[in-house]
Amino acid sequence: MVRVLRLSVGDTILLLDGSGLAYRVRLDLLSKTTVRGTVEAQIRAGGEPPYDLTLYLALLRGERFELVLQKATELGVRRIVPVQFSRSLAGERADTKKLERWRRIVREAAEQSSRARLPDLSEPLNFRAACETAAGSLAFILWEGTAPTLRSALPAQLGSVAIFSGPEGGIGDEELTAARERGIIPVSLGPRILRAETAPIAALAAISYQYE
Repeated sequence: MVRVLRLSVGDTILLLDGSGLAYRVRLDLLSKTTVRGTVEAQIRAGGEPPYDLTLYLALLRGERFELVLQKATELGVRRIVPVQFSRSLAGERADTKKLERWRRIVREAAEQSSRARLPDLSEPLNFRAACETAAGSLAFILWEGTAPTLRSALPAQLGSVAIFSGPEGGIGDEELTAARERGIIPVSLGPRILRAETAPIAALAAISYQYE
């Protein structure tokens, strides 16, 4: 606030509580170590899409996974579930340190985009467990093979939806079969093969464009 934004006493800022509320605060004291202000109003924060979206995201190499976390948060996901696919690389694992870093990235992206709610970042699941949690709901898996387009598969009205996005090595045939058996629908994003970090961002942007 002091060094970067160069705010002064008397300026007004908006604080988000991560659960849907925002607070308009007048700054009364600013120093290098202390910020004090007066809450002038509590309001319902905006920035949330009119649908509930869960992203089941394959564990990717460090910076690529973090990029998707950031952009998915900006694009309005409610939940992000890291998923271990059969073709995920051995080094693509989540430990406590990584989870803390990922949650910080999500929080900072939510702040930057003025999200009313802080997206939930779940503990990692293996692919079959992830499919079980999505079974019975509207869910799509991004597939580079022959499949209907995401645009053609989306309903006229969207309440909640889940998107599965695979690893750099692609989705295995057994995984595709397991997804289909649980009602998860394979869909295509078009004629081009997208990188593992590009595909989920493209899918989320398409959904945002369609319904917001």
